[in-house]
Amino acid sequence: MAELSMPLSSNFTLGEFLRSNTAERDYDLKKEQENPSDTIIESLQHLVDVCLQPIREKFGYPIRINSGYRCPLLNKLVGGSATSQHCKGEAADVDVSPIFLKSPESAKVREEIQAQVREITGKQLRPDVTENFYLFAYICIHLKDMDADQVIHEYGNGYGHPAWIHISSSRRQDRRQILAIGNYTNRRYLAPTVKDALAYGV
Repeated sequence: MAELSMPLSSNFTLGEFLRSNTAERDYDLKKEQENPSDTIIESLQHLVDVCLQPIREKFGYPIRINSGYRCPLLNKLVGGSATSQHCKGEAADVDVSPIFLKSPESAKVREEIQAQVREITGKQLRPDVTENFYLFAYICIHLKDMDADQVIHEYGNGYGHPAWIHISSSRRQDRRQILAIGNYTNRRYLAPTVKDALAYGV
């Protein structure tokens, strides 16, 4: 079994990426889920190093891992794609603390993102966008800087209100891809440009 408390950075541990409510219900599944290969752990380390820890430091608030690595059986049980980057330890579904929207300490970061959105789209961010949209917007703007392979605005209550953000980074490929999916997209993946993706929040 992997050491769940193993630090991947100053703010993330391996266990955060292996946790699964589904796996908790089945001993054999939990055992498989919590015993990733060294290659998987190395991929998770890469994701943390180039994407998640830099975001955590920039935002100054916890980034929660809703779904990280998925062993093949878990991925099948949750209806994941057979080619999902979650199975390779290259992706995580994350969200940021709601405190980010209200705290004076995060005002500078919010203002920076607002200014970048205004510069790219020519419009102001709507006041109703969520903390997760700020996260989505930041990643879209910095795809290359963070070596992000893919970012997805996933589900939630419409454009600007994603339930969580899927982010991946891979040493195998370099797509710099932006996607969106939810009831508001008829559950079909859209592939907006950076400008169009940011416009989800204006």
